[in-house]
Amino acid sequence: MTTKLTTSMAALAGVGLVAASLALAAPASAYDGKTTLNAGNGTVGVNQVLTATYVSYDATTSCDDEPGVVSFDFQLGNGNDLGTIAGTCTPVSNGSFTPVATWTATMNWTPTTSGSVTLVVNALEQLMGGSPTVGSTSRRVNIAAAQPSGAPSKPQNLKVTGVSTNAVSLNWSAPSSSGGSPVSGYTVKWTGPTSGQLTVQATNANVGTLSAGSTYTFSVSAANAQGWSDWVSVTQNTANAPTPPPVQQQTLSGPLWAGGGPKVISGQWRSFSNTSNLDTNAGREAQLSAINRSSTIKSVSFRYDGDNAQVIAVLKPGARKGSFTLRAFSPALPGFTAMSMTRVIKVVR
Repeated sequence: MTTKLTTSMAALAGVGLVAASLALAAPASAYDGKTTLNAGNGTVGVNQVLTATYVSYDATTSCDDEPGVVSFDFQLGNGNDLGTIAGTCTPVSNGSFTPVATWTATMNWTPTTSGSVTLVVNALEQLMGGSPTVGSTSRRVNIAAAQPSGAPSKPQNLKVTGVSTNAVSLNWSAPSSSGGSPVSGYTVKWTGPTSGQLTVQATNANVGTLSAGSTYTFSVSAANAQGWSDWVSVTQNTANAPTPPPVQQQTLSGPLWAGGGPKVISGQWRSFSNTSNLDTNAGREAQLSAINRSSTIKSVSFRYDGDNAQVIAVLKPGARKGSFTLRAFSPALPGFTAMSMTRVIKVVR
């Protein structure tokens, strides 16, 4: 009986030793906890803070009882390594008998390219006889292109679209970059014999009140809420003023009196010229009028009798004589100045 009991106890002891030996030799398994990565969408050139955590499935009340420090290796999905950061352990009770040890690390990352990017983090812990990777996770984020800042770039393709003697029309394209805010308008300035500036909303302008046949430099700048762009310029001559046609004096033969000098009898028609004598070298017939009439003249009238021009002057009752000035006049015509010819006419009873 005693021998059997001793043998049984020895066998049990041997089994215990084998089990203990197997437990000591068993490698620690990978992914012995939960790994998370906190990362959001971002913008090229703007720093982001990546936060990784590893929560152990089997931890004691003290982080010092962990087999080793948990580090976090941050990578991009294309294989580029961002660096490895040692985590900080914090024991946190999970409400059960065994608390949970949480390791945390942060990484500063500044994206350099836009688009969809995969971020990968591996939790690493040097375990006896096992893999150093105890957890892994990834997150896909969208990285926007860098936002420009400051004033807009200068307008593009400035050109002259019309020229006259006193105006120039301009046209241009919007800047390739509006800067940190939308383009609010454009300033157009010009220098030459005269200078000035104006503000427009559209990408064109008509600059007037310029001097004919003159050289002007026109410049355009774009504006937004943050400032003005560099100026872009073009030089243009205004058109020359047209040369006026040569001007010459109108001439005519003048009145030609029939049957004596320039004297008329009151109340009688008197021929004094013909139409050929009243035609000017500008191809126009002179107009006839009576001016500077004396106070004894009641009326003076003109008419044409065939090709002859006639005049009748009437004295006032009781008047014996009087006078008036016969005026032959042709107004200015293209290429000709005005013409006027006068002659004093006597009126008698």
